[in-house]
Amino acid sequence: MVIRSFQNNSYRAINKIHRAIIKRKDKKINIEWIKCILKSRCRLNLINLDNEHFDNLIGVYLIWQGSDKHNVIEIGKGFIRERLAVLQRDKDMRKYAPDLFVTWAAVPTASLDGVEAFLYNELNPKVQHTITCQDLINVNLP
Repeated sequence: MVIRSFQNNSYRAINKIHRAIIKRKDKKINIEWIKCILKSRCRLNLINLDNEHFDNLIGVYLIWQGSDKHNVIEIGKGFIRERLAVLQRDKDMRKYAPDLFVTWAAVPTASLDGVEAFLYNELNPKVQHTITCQDLINVNLP
């Protein structure tokens, strides 16, 4: 009886994990990654954050170094203007300069944590911070 109970509990736990994995795979949103003039890469230090484009813009951002978008330095979320303004002045970020590029995308507030966690998991940025969200939301990569 004890063994059967344990097996049933294990089976339920495995099913729960399996449903969670399937649920995560089903969650996918298509986001529009922003490019600068003439669809070129945006340099972090040259972005005009006073532009009205950034008014109340909430989403995710990705900073990379050089021509390889897989050389990801940082991934983050929040009010894009404020976050990028802080990073433009960040002394630790300057050590990766001058070839720092950035892209960002608007994301619904309810999805921010899941999208950030997915990007963090996929791209493994050099600047590490704690990601607590376990419910990944799959998005298209830039």
